[in-house]
Amino acid sequence: MPAPVYLFTGFLDSGKTTLIKDTLNDPSFMEGTDRTLIICLEQGEVSYDEEFLDAHNTFIEFLDASTQLTTEKMKELDTIYHPSQVFIEYNGTEVVSETLLNGMPEYWPLVQILTTVDATTFELYVNAMRSMLFEQLRWSDTIIVNRCNETISGSMLRGNIKAINSRAQIYYEGNFGEPAQLKGGLLPFDINAKVIDIKDDDYGLWYMDAIEDPDKYEGKEIILRGYYAENIPGYKQTFVMGRRAMVCCAADTSLCGITVTGVRIWEMKIGDWVEVQGKLKTVPIENGAKTLILYADRIARYHQPKEEFVTFS
Repeated sequence: MPAPVYLFTGFLDSGKTTLIKDTLNDPSFMEGTDRTLIICLEQGEVSYDEEFLDAHNTFIEFLDASTQLTTEKMKELDTIYHPSQVFIEYNGTEVVSETLLNGMPEYWPLVQILTTVDATTFELYVNAMRSMLFEQLRWSDTIIVNRCNETISGSMLRGNIKAINSRAQIYYEGNFGEPAQLKGGLLPFDINAKVIDIKDDDYGLWYMDAIEDPDKYEGKEIILRGYYAENIPGYKQTFVMGRRAMVCCAADTSLCGITVTGVRIWEMKIGDWVEVQGKLKTVPIENGAKTLILYADRIARYHQPKEEFVTFS
């Protein structure tokens, strides 16, 4: 059976080892896994003690540089340990190697790249070492921003990360895994603005927030961008506009849609991208729940975004 490989990147003391240990302590993640191999290319303040490794049936190999992690070395380690999964704790000062990105053997497929970010030092690194930070974040599937506090701007963190890697899922944590508290909150738009302008990269976040608490958007003026997804039988001025979210792969997606009314749908066709401005109103649906409808004041043609699928971070 192939052993999935998880690559952990980030600067020294950004929380890579803590994240790996937390993962090993997660019963749902570890279910069905009996042997874990950690390949460590960097050692920080947090370490792995023998008691912890034994308790989790985990083995560790230390390498001095990524150049030592060749396919021949992987074969050797696979023969020695027969792992059911592999964690690679990467050196944050090294560029992710071509071997890891494109040359992994079939028995060790790279399935996820996770990057840890210390929120308290992030702005410093962005200004002083942006190129190095770029190399850490550009390939990441998941980015965990830890040590968040109320003195740190949420928009500064998200804006810089999304500028480097717009597709990554971002998770924010306070100290010791507590809920994150950030200056300006976690939403990248001002819900109290005269007109809430939802940018392409923010549609998924807005959509999830609107589903969870539609009442907060009652009567709000908003600009949304999406494509003409569906007709509504029997309605001549109403359609469903939205964006698609990837569930597990490009062949498995779901529509994040909202009903738009008050437009000339006969001037459009399914698949057209549009920008709509108007007021949001809540309407009751089954089981006492509510949903939002966008009453359009203005609609215009729009271009398809570079990133087709929305993210929720």
